[in-house]
Amino acid sequence: MWRRAAVLAAFSWLLAFPLVAQREVTRRILRLASHRVDVVSLEEYVAAVLPGEIGGGAPTAALEAQAVAARSYGVARLGRHEDEGADLCDGTHCQVYRGRMASTETSRRAAQATAGMVLVQDGRVIAAPFHAVCGGRTTRPADVWDDEETPDLVAVDDEACLGSQGSVWTYHLKRTQLAALGERIGFPEAKFLEIYGRNADGRVTAVRLAAPGGRFRVLRGFDFRKEASALFGWDSVRSTAFELFETRSTYVLAGRGTGHGAGLCQHGAIARARRGETRNQILSLYYNGAKLMRLSEVLP
Repeated sequence: MWRRAAVLAAFSWLLAFPLVAQREVTRRILRLASHRVDVVSLEEYVAAVLPGEIGGGAPTAALEAQAVAARSYGVARLGRHEDEGADLCDGTHCQVYRGRMASTETSRRAAQATAGMVLVQDGRVIAAPFHAVCGGRTTRPADVWDDEETPDLVAVDDEACLGSQGSVWTYHLKRTQLAALGERIGFPEAKFLEIYGRNADGRVTAVRLAAPGGRFRVLRGFDFRKEASALFGWDSVRSTAFELFETRSTYVLAGRGTGHGAGLCQHGAIARARRGETRNQILSLYYNGAKLMRLSEVLP
């Protein structure tokens, strides 16, 4: 009986995405732990990404908005791991993918309902960014990354995620921890920390680590968060939207939001879907500057 059930499940999976199978749009996914490469259809990939990124239990409109973003990213970043014989990896460097079996009935429905839909700007599919919690306002991708292919999206106010876990946070960075942070960038003598630059939205674009004698190193805000998270955990410096205060023994970071802050705010999208906003309304807010199109209209 179990074999028959497995066969029927596999057959129903194929029926879920008939148009995609005909077009043979596939992606090669590098499994970082095993270095194996999975070859899956684009729509199978999208359905499997959703639970790991926004959660399979998110409301329909939020799931569908995330599906469009994930598909757009998967198309735009084709060949990101070409040196390893893959298009994308299964980690946060690309998008979280735990295998085809990670998809759920709701994530498959969201992928099917949006099949072939992508976000486009200047005639190109964009690598649509998304993050956990914006903390009240998103940011422009260009203020996070210096990639020439970064989409030009408008920063928007977003009260929907306020109240979510991670919308407001505090982290105490001990002065004695600065040396370890400095060592990661080749500056182990670091003793002092200060904010060195902000963008128009108030997010930190640069910090300065200083040592006695006037020596210092400047670190981009995005890199500061990355290195601190690697050392002290992802819940330490949750975003680059923070203020910095000093005590005798610590630097106190008082921040808002979790993640880079560009594009779709996942907790905001979930809250908006719960109060009745549609997939397209959510997409038009967070991807202001891009338009929704069919992949067949963009690819040759």
